[in-house]
Amino acid sequence: MQNVNLFQQEQRRHGGPKPRQMALGLALLLVGIVLHGGWSVWQWHAAGQAAERAQQLAEAEQARLAQFKASYREPLLDPQLPKQLAEREAQNGQLLQLAEYLGKLDAERAEGFVPILTALADRHPPAGLWLTTIQLRAGGHDMSLKGQSRDQELLPLYLQSLGVSPAFAGREFARFDVQRDERQLLEFTLSSHAGADDGE
Repeated sequence: MQNVNLFQQEQRRHGGPKPRQMALGLALLLVGIVLHGGWSVWQWHAAGQAAERAQQLAEAEQARLAQFKASYREPLLDPQLPKQLAEREAQNGQLLQLAEYLGKLDAERAEGFVPILTALADRHPPAGLWLTTIQLRAGGHDMSLKGQSRDQELLPLYLQSLGVSPAFAGREFARFDVQRDERQLLEFTLSSHAGADDGE
């Protein structure tokens, strides 16, 4: 019978970090810690400077606000202002009325006497009645008609005929005179102004 020896002496392995490597790693770790600490200190210092600048700016703005409050004077309403405003509004109203009136006159003058003269021509007096004088002023706004008639019944018919024309629609006459002359003719005067001197 043969004996088998299964026991073998285990040899130690000489692996793992060497002292030199451990010293180098420790030195690198210390350098990293120092760098991180320096970066943190720099950040803290920069944040402190920013906070200090913000504080100085806030104090300057606070000082400006206090100075403004000290120099501020509340405005006082001028007691004459409402009166002056009312006067200006009255003047503006008068100017508007004047502008409207001038615009109306301008429109009347631009239109001219053509519509009135056309209406007088279209409504020619009947036989036995004729016009002797036609006066138009202020762009046709003021009008005076003078004429003669042999028959007193023709005059109302003629005036009624004129009233049908659009140029005379809504027009009012303030003066209407009729008298008989030495030839027994009816002389009539139709004017837009009462008591107007039609000879002017």
